[in-house]
Amino acid sequence: ICLSANGNDNKKFKGDDKMDGAPSRVLHIRKLPGEVTETEVIALGLPFGKVTNILMLKGKNQAFLELATEEAAITMVNYYSAVTPHLRNQPIYIQYSNHKELKTDNTLNQRAQAVLQAVTAVQATNAPISGTTVSESAVTPAQSPVLRIIIDNMYYPVTLDVLHQIFSKFGAVLKIITFTKNNQFQALLQYGDPVNAQQAKLALDGQNIYNACCTLRIDFSKLVNLNVKYNNDKSRDYTRPDLPSGDGQPALDPAIAAAFAKETSLLGM
Repeated sequence: ICLSANGNDNKKFKGDDKMDGAPSRVLHIRKLPGEVTETEVIALGLPFGKVTNILMLKGKNQAFLELATEEAAITMVNYYSAVTPHLRNQPIYIQYSNHKELKTDNTLNQRAQAVLQAVTAVQATNAPISGTTVSESAVTPAQSPVLRIIIDNMYYPVTLDVLHQIFSKFGAVLKIITFTKNNQFQALLQYGDPVNAQQAKLALDGQNIYNACCTLRIDFSKLVNLNVKYNNDKSRDYTRPDLPSGDGQPALDPAIAAAFAKETSLLGM
């Protein structure tokens, strides 16, 4: 069965009524926020495998997402059955579609196709040299809300606060730990939701913090929770402003601690 798009999307597509259909590489996504973008929907599927097509039905707050293999779709549905997916702080629902293939050759779907091509190009550019595809390397650890960040060409210092400012655009950052390994500045950064980690990786991997330098290399960490003991310039737990600074330094100033608490609550809104 093929699902094809034409000029009467909202009339033609009645969606898939049954919640638990037979597995299909085409997934039906419902209850999407009205302002959600194609990139955000594609990001839901990227950790599980290559996304080969997308059809947005914004008038119905729905979308159809086609993955390269049925196995990838099964992995995605199984994961989101255990962890309710959210977009823009709103729960959404993912199920198998009754359709086995998505055909979107109409002019109305050009924007979605352009976004998909751009994302695919980014995936190909950032694929590991070993030949392992992004989807294969990300399937297992993608359930983690923790990102491992390596900064290449670090000609200017990158602080913990700079990282927080950049990554908090994609969701509430709970914890950050920075360190140097193999003469490279690295960081572990934990979000409150794995989907935020997926979106940040999609948008920021390969980008420069400053012009022509400080390139972000981002992957999913095998850790699912960071244990931060101190709040200082090397590590920070934004949920625990009461932590000491360590290294014999005085505990975090109460005024700063209050500011951290306020900032965390604002980010969580």
